[in-house]
Amino acid sequence: MGYAIISDQPFITTKDLSVKKKLSPEARARREFFNSHRFYFETDPSTGKVQLKAEKIEK
Repeated sequence: MGYAIISDQPFITTKDLSVKKKLSPEARARREFFNSHRFYFETDPSTGKVQLKAEKIEK
């Protein structure tokens, strides 16, 4: 079993932690879709059903 010990020492490393990983083609396409569309959620109060509407942003 592993246990974590709380420390008052700051976290220090000599490695660069700001390395970005390349997105997969699927993740890149998903990000582009979310950035190019607006999403609206509408709830029908009588039935409680939620409806999602996506609208493409015209640039």
